[in-house]
Amino acid sequence: MRRFPPRDQPPRDRPPRRDLPRPEGPFDRLLRARTQRDPAPFIIGGTVVFLAVVILVVVLVSGIFGGGDGGGTSGGDDIGIGADPGDMPALPPGLVALSGFFEFDAEEGARAQISLQLRSQPEDETGVGFYTYNEGRWQRVADASIENDGKLAVADFDPLPANLAVLRVVAQAYQVAASIPAGGSLHADAQAAIVSPRDYTPLGDGAIEGTVTELDLAEDVLLIPTIVGSGGDTAAVVDDILADESLRAAHLEAIVELAAGGAFDGVDLEYSFVDSDLGDEFSEFVEDLGAALRDDGRRLSLTLPPPGEQRQAYDWKAIGEAADIVKILPIADPLEYWEAMPDAFDQLVKDVDPRKLMLVVSPFSSEISDGESRSLGYLEAMLLASDIRVREPADADDIETEVGVKVVAVNLDESEGATDIEWSDDAAALAFSYGTPGRRTVYIENVFSVGFKLEIAQAYALGGIAIADASARTDVANIWPAINQLLANGTVDLVRPNGDALVPRWEAPDGGKFDAAAGTTVVWRAEEAGDFILRMLLSDGDQRFGRDLTVKVKRAASIGLTPLVTFPPEEEATPTPTIVPTPTPTPDAVAPAKITGVSIDDSEDGQFTISWNPSAAPDLEKYRIYATSQADADFPDEYELVAEVPEGTDTYLDNEFTCPDDDGIPYYYVITAVDASGNESPASSVQSGSLNCP
Repeated sequence: MRRFPPRDQPPRDRPPRRDLPRPEGPFDRLLRARTQRDPAPFIIGGTVVFLAVVILVVVLVSGIFGGGDGGGTSGGDDIGIGADPGDMPALPPGLVALSGFFEFDAEEGARAQISLQLRSQPEDETGVGFYTYNEGRWQRVADASIENDGKLAVADFDPLPANLAVLRVVAQAYQVAASIPAGGSLHADAQAAIVSPRDYTPLGDGAIEGTVTELDLAEDVLLIPTIVGSGGDTAAVVDDILADESLRAAHLEAIVELAAGGAFDGVDLEYSFVDSDLGDEFSEFVEDLGAALRDDGRRLSLTLPPPGEQRQAYDWKAIGEAADIVKILPIADPLEYWEAMPDAFDQLVKDVDPRKLMLVVSPFSSEISDGESRSLGYLEAMLLASDIRVREPADADDIETEVGVKVVAVNLDESEGATDIEWSDDAAALAFSYGTPGRRTVYIENVFSVGFKLEIAQAYALGGIAIADASARTDVANIWPAINQLLANGTVDLVRPNGDALVPRWEAPDGGKFDAAAGTTVVWRAEEAGDFILRMLLSDGDQRFGRDLTVKVKRAASIGLTPLVTFPPEEEATPTPTIVPTPTPTPDAVAPAKITGVSIDDSEDGQFTISWNPSAAPDLEKYRIYATSQADADFPDEYELVAEVPEGTDTYLDNEFTCPDDDGIPYYYVITAVDASGNESPASSVQSGSLNCP
């Protein structure tokens, strides 16, 4: 559940009504104290006041539920709902109240249309919503429709929460930091004030390893590369450095020299797995590093996990003083995210200036199985959702003209133990579940789900947003429309995808007819024999994806009338059945993503060891290794294909050299990934090594 932190009660837009001057009413003179007064006016005045209070209560309730002159209308099947005004709970720093706070007395599950009178009129509906206060936290439960010339906020509720108030997100200016893989390029839609290529890693002696990514940035964009110490090996290196005073000093010096030598605007440290026993050492290190960088006019940025229940190495008050930017990584599980992240920022905004804090958002989807989370690329998630197969006839030999062919989206259809793609309110993302046994749930991260996460930055008045991967890779969801709206307007619309857009659509470009044009299961028939493409079109509400399946149809055997005879007919040869292979999906046209992490080991025995990060493509078949001896060679024209290795391999030993003739000659390598359909990824970044003959 999305929850937001308390803060001190903000000043109201105007003083309490009881403190405001008002004109004298017709009965005010009757209520003034006099030395001599007939009791009759008191009786009359008391009666009138009592009636006025009753009328006020009726008007108030009418204003809450609609009706009368309030501009709202009551709704739903439930009646007998009571409402009482209450004291407004403390608001988080990024929210302001537009209405009073009302508590409802209704049966569980009651539904209604609620209209709340606004005490200040917003110019538009941007950033305005209905919120409920539950377990000490604010939660947004509905968008507000502004009606009656800005005097009312209206929404439908099913069920009706225990309490409601209309709140507005405070618009402010935000900064965006864009992280990209080493050797990557920035997305065309990116509007980032800070760019952080993940170019460097720490070494055991305190030194820094890596090469800066060449980027064409505007003059006002800050280049703050990341030193990544969060991998399995590098996290251990970071701990070893922190545990040794001399290594800490050497590492600090190496970082300061790196920033100065590269003319960087600062350095970002992603040291997110520091041993909890090294908390004091880490705090001392970042305090000294931050001071040293600022002496050179540079910034220290830290990318760290959120505070939680487990013991950590991070003293947030010390970190808040030492760092100029603190980027908070997200919780991987989409359901746990909305429980853990608000709790984390509850603490953070107390210990760290919110203007230094950045919320990290990821463009990657996730798959949850047995409590374990796995990161998925955007295309990979949609490929899983769009898997289609022929279920009937079970035997491909039985697919004939005029025979119904049942085609199923196996990871979305209920008959397969799966669920449709639907919006999950608990995860604030699209989700579908598949797999029996071993059920898996995929949460699709896209522009809609990221928009809801951005509300955390608004509610806590954070300094900005950090994008975990802002590169131009094809398997990265384009979340920039939501980010750029936040930059332009200081707030973002919370929009859910249209449910109708999530329903699969079907096409048969080669002919034949479907019994239905939409759904997770369809039946198709062909009037003629041949090979036919059946295509399912699937959308996440933002992008549209197509998946093809080729079906081979035989001509049905003709059946004629046999005349009655009184003698045995001549025997005819039994026809030999035609063997038709099981239909398989048509090769897709989506190439694997570019290979990353390519490195060359310059050995002393006349050979190179090339290694790379495995591809995440679900239908990966092999890798191709290309080489050239030309420094500025064009790929693929001036590269030679030296080897192909199967999927599951992440190293290759190239020893096809002649020593000593080739000694000292530099060679340049790139790696590509090839899927089962023959689609080849773009070439990796070029890595080189000079041959050292024994």
